Amino acid sequence: MAEARVVRASNGDVYGPSPPFKHGSQTGAPFDFLVFDIGYMTGPPLHVHDEQHDTFYVLEGVLTVQIGDEIIDLMPGDFASVPPGVAHTFQNTRKDQPPPKICNLMTPGGLDAFFVKLKEKGVGPDDPAKFAAVAETCGMKMVGPPIAAADKKAATERG
Repeated sequence: MAEARVVRASNGDVYGPSPPFKHGSQTGAPFDFLVFDIGYMTGPPLHVHDEQHDTFYVLEGVLTVQIGDEIIDLMPGDFASVPPGVAHTFQNTRKDQPPPKICNLMTPGGLDAFFVKLKEKGVGPDDPAKFAAVAETCGMKMVGPPIAAADKKAATERG
């Protein structure tokens, strides 16, 4: 029989300025769980997960999400669920707001391996080639730029 587990707010692994990340090996569950704030103009490049279902629930603020080619704003209480194989990203594109607070659920768990490898190799998003190489070893593929970069390119192409 499975055992219940409690993971306190102070427990979890920290991979950056975000609060502790509760991953499956800690929770005893087949998912990763994280509540975090998104700083202005931060967020990952457009990417695809091979196996993980990526789910977002907005607690506070407005989060801009790209799913496929569609860019939408999620408001508090809004929910987005992205199955494996679908390109997606997210970003705080609003300078006039405090960082949005987001709940993120990844199923199955295992995203922590990506953060561990980034930390071990000293790689950050400022080195896109190395970032993408680490992502590929963890079942993710970078397929495009972050939202702001894609939007800036589209604006330039529009004239």
